[in-house]
Amino acid sequence: MHGGGRRFDPGILHLPLGAGTTRESLLVCKRILAATDGTEASLRGVEAVARMVARDRSEMLLLTAVSLPQYVAEAAAMDQRAIESHLERMAQESLAPAIAVLRRMRVGAEIKAVMGPAPEVIFAELESSAADLVVMGRRSRYEPKGFIPGRVSHRVARHVAVPILLVP
Repeated sequence: MHGGGRRFDPGILHLPLGAGTTRESLLVCKRILAATDGTEASLRGVEAVARMVARDRSEMLLLTAVSLPQYVAEAAAMDQRAIESHLERMAQESLAPAIAVLRRMRVGAEIKAVMGPAPEVIFAELESSAADLVVMGRRSRYEPKGFIPGRVSHRVARHVAVPILLVP
């Protein structure tokens, strides 16, 4: 039974406000990794990051992970060039809406498309880029809406050592 007072939820970042501190100034990040797969949720995340970058003069890394399971390539009898071409199209399709958001908001970013499973790509880029915040959608375009959160976002949230913002 709850005894009153303020409830502490360990899954939520709780920051006390001190004198002269505003809610907007509490979390200022130098480098933010925004993972996108072209879904509406990930684009809302890109917009949120673009606003933070403009406000705080942070750096932004826009990342998409593309992969093609080996059994798909073998079943389709794809050669290496066809696989590379397919992965490049997938990356462009995932990045194009996010790049349009950045252009509209007049925000620059480092943009990367990396081949591999999304969680591993995100972990590797976090380590190499020294990002201090990850922003991503709660589920990818390939995950059924019944999973909350999505498989990728859940795995990333459970294993990253920096704050993560999951956008519904």
